[in-house]
Amino acid sequence: IHAAVKGIHKSTDEYIILTYDVASFYPNLSIKNNISPAHLGSTFCKVYSHLYDMRKSTPKGSAMNAALKLSLNSSYGDSGNEYSPLYDPQYTMSITCSGQMLLTMLIESIIESTDSKILMANTDGFELITNRKDVDLVNSLVKKWEELTSLTMEGDTYESMFINNVNNYIS
Repeated sequence: IHAAVKGIHKSTDEYIILTYDVASFYPNLSIKNNISPAHLGSTFCKVYSHLYDMRKSTPKGSAMNAALKLSLNSSYGDSGNEYSPLYDPQYTMSITCSGQMLLTMLIESIIESTDSKILMANTDGFELITNRKDVDLVNSLVKKWEELTSLTMEGDTYESMFINNVNNYIS
């Protein structure tokens, strides 16, 4: 394992780099918590949920999956666009702030329970380096968070990660 970032240099089989990403984070925050633009009401979440279910049923990498992902994400994005019929700044901030607080809660529980170091985090996921002995504990904390939030975390491992910043890295 090789991780080189901000003074963290590990090169041993004792450590592993884990990456976690919340599946369709902002759309699912809206769907699971029945949060919608005020002027659209609960019908918005029903349609949003239908689009998400359609996306889940199409193969990843397909044009249809990409189109549905774009529809889901741009619907959230347009809620912050004053020229969009989806515009509702309170909805936008409710989703953004609750999402960041939930993700921070998970990261905090991992840091408090293990010797893991967070390598980087973004709006819907994070990467960490941890001792291999802690992997089961990290995964159980993720599972507990999923049960609490009704959200789904997708994870993987990296052999190496070289980070300049959150938008520029190689893994």
